Amino acid sequence: MKKILVTGGSGFLGAEIVKQLIQKGYKVKALKRSNSDTSFLKDYEGKFEWVTGDVLDISSLENAMQDVSQVYHTAAMISFSPSEKYKMFKINIEGTANVVNTALLKKVDKLLYVSSITSFGTYQFKEPISEEIKWKEHPDNTNYAVSKHHAELEIWRGKEEGLEVIIVNPSTILGKGNWNNGSLQIFKQVHDGIPFYPKGSMGFVGVADVAKASILLMDSTNKNEKFILNAENIKFKKLFEMIAGEFGVKAPQKELSKFIQEIGWRYYWLKSKLTGEQPMITKKTTQFTQWDFNFSNQKIKEAIGFEFEPVEKVVEKACGEFKQY
Repeated sequence: MKKILVTGGSGFLGAEIVKQLIQKGYKVKALKRSNSDTSFLKDYEGKFEWVTGDVLDISSLENAMQDVSQVYHTAAMISFSPSEKYKMFKINIEGTANVVNTALLKKVDKLLYVSSITSFGTYQFKEPISEEIKWKEHPDNTNYAVSKHHAELEIWRGKEEGLEVIIVNPSTILGKGNWNNGSLQIFKQVHDGIPFYPKGSMGFVGVADVAKASILLMDSTNKNEKFILNAENIKFKKLFEMIAGEFGVKAPQKELSKFIQEIGWRYYWLKSKLTGEQPMITKKTTQFTQWDFNFSNQKIKEAIGFEFEPVEKVVEKACGEFKQY
């Protein structure tokens, strides 16, 4: 039986991958830091092995990958705060290089890296985005996008050195989790009541589908390729209306104007300076929520016949879970 390691195993996506691997009967190790919140997997304790470590600690990676045949590398830092740029680069780029090097050393059969649709470039909104789109340096690329692009280069280096690899590029991941963090803040904002919606559109996908597609790809003969994981491209207005409808609250009625946009990111910048908290929105994040992105999912559908759960269903399930708390 395969023994599988999931880095970032305590995280939103990593925990979902761990759950689905356990359900398929695999022996699973999950890498977590010593201070990680492990509540996502509280119902699965004893059914897998926790390994304490860090992607920046090579010795802990070597311990984690002992007798492992596959690695799912989900551990990453997501931040749009300029002050966290170098910390994020270290975790996302150097950490990925460490995972690749250790996988080569330990003769791991196959490595899947969870990248992001941002790795194609956050300025790429004028044309449909498929796996064929090439990265270009551009001032509108976020630091997060840059970090994921360079992390992918480390994965391709591993491929050149003999490692079988898969890269998945999820769009904005939705599902049940901590709505104070990451993309799930959308649910809390709509629940609590916000007056404005961005005029743009974005790709969205359910967390269960990202985990499911990743496992299917690892169990398939596909290798040394990348796949966009995106259920649908949806206007933010429509998404906010879906969420508001499920919560029974009023949906935002006003489109976010350029003037309000400029005030908003400056307000959160000032608030972050006064409180020390990371800003919820920044100049660049408000900018790309005004654009229309169009991500193709044809490749994953053709490669393994994958069908995504509609975003409306993902939202319905997530809101149902949120309403219980």
